[in-house]
This record gives sequence, C-alpha cells and structure tokens, in this order.
Amino acid sequence: MIKDRTYRLAASAWLALAVFISAGLVQAVVSDDINASVDLPGPVSLGSDVASEAAAGAVAIDTSNFTETAAQTENDTAANETGPAIDAVAATSVEVANETEVEAATAPEADNATEEGVGGRVHAVCLNGCEYTTIQAAIAASEDGDLVEVGSGTYNENVIVDRRIALRGVNTGEGVPVVNAQGNGSAVVLRASGVVLEGLQIANAGLYPSAGVEVVSNDNLIAGCSILDSGWWGIYLKGGSTNNTVRDCVTSNSGNDGIMLYKAPGNTLKENTVGDSGDNGIQILESDRNVLERNVVGNSTNSGVFLEKSGNAIVMGNIIIYNGVGIRLLGSESGRIGPNLLLNNTRDLESA
Repeated sequence: MIKDRTYRLAASAWLALAVFISAGLVQAVVSDDINASVDLPGPVSLGSDVASEAAAGAVAIDTSNFTETAAQTENDTAANETGPAIDAVAATSVEVANETEVEAATAPEADNATEEGVGGRVHAVCLNGCEYTTIQAAIAASEDGDLVEVGSGTYNENVIVDRRIALRGVNTGEGVPVVNAQGNGSAVVLRASGVVLEGLQIANAGLYPSAGVEVVSNDNLIAGCSILDSGWWGIYLKGGSTNNTVRDCVTSNSGNDGIMLYKAPGNTLKENTVGDSGDNGIQILESDRNVLERNVVGNSTNSGVFLEKSGNAIVMGNIIIYNGVGIRLLGSESGRIGPNLLLNNTRDLESA
C-alpha cells in the first residue's frame, strides 16, 4: 500500500509539472536560478481542472538571493499528511534542466566504471533449484567482475558486498526479489568499490544506525531498487564515500531520512522517488559537491531536501511536494539551488 502510494506521488508530481509547462510557464522551470511555487488544493484526481488552474497560477521565485527569497515565500497551505491521491499513471518525461550544464558541473558518474567492470561468472540464487539459496553464499563464492543474479522470492538475510561484483535482482515469474532484514541492522552494505546493485526490493532495515542500503565505498551504481520500511535511513552514504550514483530508486516509509549523505562528497542522486520519510526526504550533511537532479521528494515530516554544512551542491530539476519545508539550507549557501518545482509544502524555502 505504501509502495503504491509512493508511485502515485511520483506520477502526480510529474503530472503537475507537465500541466505547469503546458500552461505556458516553461521559463519559470528551465531558466537559471528559478524555483516555482505551486499550491494544489489537497487531493486531486487525474485530469482535474483544479490542478490545471493551480499550476496556471504558479509563482516564479528568483533564488539569486536565497535568504531573502525564503523569508518571502511561506506557503499558507498546510502540508497534507498523505499527499495527493491520484490514480496511477505513467510518469510524464519532462526535461526540467539543461542536461549538458548539469553534467559539466558534477563529478563523473559511477555508471561506466561499474558496468564495464563486470564480465565474469554468473552465480544464480533462488529459493529452490539453483546453485545458491542465499545471496551471501553466492557473494562469498564470487570474485571481482562476477555477477550474482537473484531470482524471485524473499531472502531473510543481511547482505554484505565485499567484492567488486554486480548484484542484480531478476523477476523470474513471482515478483521482484526481496531482501528482508527483518528489523535487524542494515539490509545491504556495500563495502567494496565498483559495485552495481540493481533490481532488488530491500525491506525492513533496523533502527539507528541501520539503513536499507549502506554505502562505505566508492564508484558504485545503485539503480532500480525499492527501499521500503527502513527503521532509520533508506539509503545511507558515509565515511568519505564518493563518486557513487543512486538513480531510479524508490525509498518509502523510512523512519528517519529517505536518503542520507554524511561526509560523502561528490555523489549523484538522480531520478529517484523519496516518499513518506519520518524526518527529511534527502539530507546532505557535511558533504560537498553533490548533485541532486530530477528527483521527486514528498510527504517528509521535516524537509524535503536539507543541506547542512555542505557546499557547492547542485539541486535542480527536482519536484518537492507536501513536505514541512521544501528546501532547507543551513550553512550551505554556495552552489546552485534551482530550478526546482515546489508544491504544497508548509514552507517552500528556508535558509540560515
């Protein structure tokens, strides 16, 4: 249910952006250093005239002076606890930022290094009839460059990836494979560098300091994963972890932050959906030079995006919806914030 609601949130946010652009306000989204603030009147249905009217009345916000802007943009609409209830639709693909400009400013992504580095043996994991019945056993038997392929089923274990492999979930007919930590510790820990982690549902990580996916290494690619019901963080990058890419992932119902970066510089978070976080959707703490682009962040108790003591960040092309504060900066004024689309946050921008 939570997963379905998160996907509806993403679909509704992209719909609002499409309506916003079709209303002739493209300049407010794609021009330099502009954030657009839109109030939607609570739950709306697909194709609602009300949504179109709200988008057409959007206010463009110039963020060249972020502190002054934050003081002027308090949103009187209270954050809706559950977010908009919109029928699930295919997300509309809308370019909201200049791709060349963003890529020129970011550190090299991990995609190429990791994907090209995997070309060894394949180790199959399934509940019955495969070489391995646990993911950890397959990893233990692998070498750098191997592929561990996990079939449908629920795997009640904590997974530590300590060699440069690809760990890939494959729907073999009974759904996306699930790594279930059962409330104990981090579900998946990336200790080796150059890992590809993709196609898995990762659930029920434990309380502090645990995460659905914990990263303590470099040059990794995390793609196409769903991280659900984490006791603390959904995805956690820490300890100097750099040049990692997290893309096309969903985090939902995290007890604390959906995605947390702590002392982890030079990473890229793109095209993710982060919903129903108990604290912040995405928090960047003491981590410079990170890029957040084209993410949908919603229903966070505190901030959708919170940068603290983190310089030279690029936060652009994101949809930030139904949070306590949309974007909050604390000692993090350098870098580029905008363009982004802010929808129905209690307060859109805050800086200190």
